[in-house]
Amino acid sequence: MDLLKKRLDIARLIAEELTGTIDERDRAVLTRWLDEDERHRKEYTNILESLKTGNEVCKDQERGRQIMESRWRTVKSHTIRKTVRWITWSKYAAVILLFVSMGIFWFVNEEEQEVENVAVTKIEHGSMKAQLVLANGRRVDLVPETNLQLEEEGGTRILTLDNMVKYSGMDSLVGQSTEVKYNTLIVPRGGEFSLELADGTRVWLNTESKLRYPVAFTGDERRVEMDGEVYFEVAKNREKPFVVTVNGVDIRVLGTSFNVSAYQEDVVTTLVTGKVQLKKGDEQVVLLPNQQAIWSDDKFKVKQVDARNYVLWKEGIFYFEDVDLEMILDDMARWYNVNIFYVNPTLKKMKFSVEIKRYEDINEILRRIEQTKRVKFEIKDRTINVYE
Repeated sequence: MDLLKKRLDIARLIAEELTGTIDERDRAVLTRWLDEDERHRKEYTNILESLKTGNEVCKDQERGRQIMESRWRTVKSHTIRKTVRWITWSKYAAVILLFVSMGIFWFVNEEEQEVENVAVTKIEHGSMKAQLVLANGRRVDLVPETNLQLEEEGGTRILTLDNMVKYSGMDSLVGQSTEVKYNTLIVPRGGEFSLELADGTRVWLNTESKLRYPVAFTGDERRVEMDGEVYFEVAKNREKPFVVTVNGVDIRVLGTSFNVSAYQEDVVTTLVTGKVQLKKGDEQVVLLPNQQAIWSDDKFKVKQVDARNYVLWKEGIFYFEDVDLEMILDDMARWYNVNIFYVNPTLKKMKFSVEIKRYEDINEILRRIEQTKRVKFEIKDRTINVYE
């Protein structure tokens, strides 16, 4: 479920509970949400305390009503429930504003909210750029304007087309004695790029990532090596499995789409379609769609997820749901090519939920996070200082 819709729906249920207008079915939904996680109960308790003390919630009651009514008109067409019963606006109308602001910040009105913006350094977001290392060691810098037309030994052609490196001509060297040639696509910090391999497999590389692959595949498998984060749409070939090697883990597929993130020692594999087998040493596991395997502490851990949320980065969207601030800022640091410094290291573990465009100005993103009133940022040169 979309994060915005989920929090809107829960906020409505809380408001109805407090005004005594909730029905039994909705009360059961709210109860399940409270039981899911101790943090949910803590949020609920914080709302009750805020209402009792009459602090910022009541002060912002009228402005909250105006903001919510304005924003609701924009998003209601996307809401799962087509018949939403809005409660009569009372002081509990601010519950929705408070609840949304605790972990998410779509509803903040940029024109009406005056928030101190401490970030003044101009920092550009990432862009399409990479470096292609050919078999002979030659390095070619790639940007959208690059016009590349090459031919490797064996007849494979390499060209740039629609911001993508594309290999064509031969997808196999079976039956030939030609030595296998390898190319490497390197995406730097602050970049992204994609390519199509000789077998038709399409690959998207996130920032600070690398893929090493044969110009044409030989033998009884198609094997590539990666670092960083990469999304694969593998061309089907039952005769020749596709194998991704990362941090010692082998991911074996026939034809499927999946995302692999391995910026640290942990390897996180999320399956979108098809079926994959992961193996490292004697440990192995098979994934089905909407399952995620994490290689950590010398074993695989599997859980159910909404796989589409883990591949939104290739659509130009940052998406995080209830994750550590450190994870969010690490991704931003790679994309915007900045450094992060925590004045208080405990801030790293604060939980936030974020969905925002990757091409947004970094000052705007930080400003919106600040509006949760839980953390503050200051940019000096290319370092983001994080403090309370």
